[in-house]
Amino acid sequence: MMKYQLNPYHRNVPEQELLDDLKKVALKLGKGKVTKVEYDEHGKFSSGTFEKRFGWTKAIESIGLKINMYRNISDEELFKNIEEVWIKLGRQPLNDEIKQPLSKYSEGPYRRRFGSWRKSLAAFVEYINSDLEENPKGEEAVVEEKNSKSIQEKEIVFKHKTKRNISERLKVQVLMRDGNKCKLCGITVEGENIHFDHKTPWSKGGETVLENLQVLCGPHNLAKGNLEYKEK
Repeated sequence: MMKYQLNPYHRNVPEQELLDDLKKVALKLGKGKVTKVEYDEHGKFSSGTFEKRFGWTKAIESIGLKINMYRNISDEELFKNIEEVWIKLGRQPLNDEIKQPLSKYSEGPYRRRFGSWRKSLAAFVEYINSDLEENPKGEEAVVEEKNSKSIQEKEIVFKHKTKRNISERLKVQVLMRDGNKCKLCGITVEGENIHFDHKTPWSKGGETVLENLQVLCGPHNLAKGNLEYKEK
């Protein structure tokens, strides 16, 4: 049997409590201006309560949302967010995809900081490609031979110049170059099916550099193991 109940009554809620909740929703959505529909979906009260108490426009102005809420967020934090979204999608994100839950911030902070979403992406690409330390060029693994317990056997030990784990920044560089298609079968991959593979395996001296990395689908990455595949 359905249970009947009255809707909450908010006439006596303090004004500051109402405004604090409105600001909380704005920060959650990452927007400088919240619509009534958005507030009704995410807020604790109703937009009608604000209309009666303040008027909607005045309520927005009262909490100072027209002031840039993101002035204390660094460029690096904004770039890190693009980095995470790019990896999730496996491709360059579109401006209408920069929203929750996929993105921590909306497109607004980027537009205000860099002028447009396109300019934000240009600044991001420059930032990603500026990291030469994580993407050294022209360096080869150093190979040493050590005597094993058996005199007749020798163990090849590779002294790597890079770390085995692929940084998030380097993953974006690979995706910018390869797109989100498996280099072995050509299918489009996204999300958890995007795998980043060392062309020359790490165990065989392969370095974690852009030239030695590629995008693979999950099945091909698992099947490849320590084998080396040449691109067609």
